[in-house]
Amino acid sequence: MSLANLMKKGSLRRFATVTVATTATVRPDSPPSVASVATVTVATAQKPAATNPTPDPDRWCWPHSEAMNTREIDTFTARLARFTDKGLELDDAEALADKLVMRDRDADDRRLCLECFHLSGQSGKAWDCRNWQVAKVASRARDAQLSGTLVNQPQRCDGFKDSN
Repeated sequence: MSLANLMKKGSLRRFATVTVATTATVRPDSPPSVASVATVTVATAQKPAATNPTPDPDRWCWPHSEAMNTREIDTFTARLARFTDKGLELDDAEALADKLVMRDRDADDRRLCLECFHLSGQSGKAWDCRNWQVAKVASRARDAQLSGTLVNQPQRCDGFKDSN
């Protein structure tokens, strides 16, 4: 297929650009012809250099703005799943997970019982601390039931172990 036909069909648009021909110097004794005057230059599409680093997807996120970065989103999602698995309503779980994003940004070292590996039970039922002696929440195992308020309260606990 000729170059002209390819240009008419538009099939060269994504691969090449066409430079308009300029007039050439023509001798007065011979009439100019299109073939001898016009030329077409075809440029090839450039590929990005392999040495260009991939742009940072978090470049506009925290700490440069209030938007959550990739790590914070992953942590938020994991917390949301844990909190809903433990029986919290989705809206309550989202609000709590969002507060924890702010807690992490402020480098607050307090934790929720909901984040602890040793918490057992579900919302609306009995919450139990399986590490009650180290956590110092009870003096006997049968007294190790926790209130919903305590489970959702940021605190420092000697018995805390991250659920991850």
